[in-house]
Amino acid sequence: QFCGAPVVQKVFGTLTVRGVPVDEVAARAVSDDRTVVVMTTESATIEMEDAGSRQQGGCLGILTGISYVSGVDYYRGINDKYTSMVPKKHIIPPNPTMLMASVDCDVYAKLLTEKKWDKVSSHLVNGVARLVRGGVDLLVIASNTARAIKLQGLTTVGLIGTEATMRESYLKDRLARHGIKVIIPPEEVLGTIFSFIMNELGFGVFKESTRAYFGTQIRALKDCGAQGVIMGCTEIELLMDTYESPDIPLFASAALHIEAAANIVAKSLSLDEFLPPSE
Repeated sequence: QFCGAPVVQKVFGTLTVRGVPVDEVAARAVSDDRTVVVMTTESATIEMEDAGSRQQGGCLGILTGISYVSGVDYYRGINDKYTSMVPKKHIIPPNPTMLMASVDCDVYAKLLTEKKWDKVSSHLVNGVARLVRGGVDLLVIASNTARAIKLQGLTTVGLIGTEATMRESYLKDRLARHGIKVIIPPEEVLGTIFSFIMNELGFGVFKESTRAYFGTQIRALKDCGAQGVIMGCTEIELLMDTYESPDIPLFASAALHIEAAANIVAKSLSLDEFLPPSE
């Protein structure tokens, strides 16, 4: 989710989607007479083309290894959602055609913390290229949010995620185009949040003490004016799955992303439902 545009540029060159430059979160590319759609958690702005003889919405590619825990969650979630929407044709409920590629999370995390963005892109593009060569039509980088926030009528939200997600502007800028202001935790806790993600959550370690810490950060964001909080990391969603926050809605970005991907591959939703008003 940290390099959607650079990855596409390196595989396919300079691209646009309906006139929107490739530096936006979602991009469409044509390769070998196929349309490939890249979909990241930031906005899920995607649209499937006619997939010909491919099953329903085409072949779905999942890039994982950032961390592998999120890839497992995506694979299970997309299958569960898809089978609940698409009626069976023969003997059992159908599942979507999918391919997965996994990259080394340790290398990814090192480059990310060093802010070597070009090398981050090069690392992830290796996985993307394998999926493209495998014939995918829709690529999900496992790592809709804006649409869900707008449906609740909110205008200011908090954001908790990796340090890069919280510090960098790509997600905040995209949400701003939907009329949504983003606030993040104070400087002194950003590194601590990221440390929990990299040293515990990324390995499936979910402690009550860590859950309590994140709960404290969520309440602090509410006190700073957040009407809701985006959990901008799959592993945070898994940690906070049992956390109750009756006074502030939590937006599970990966869960929303999974739902959007399943709806698109099942051809239940279109691009226009996710684009900012000006696009």
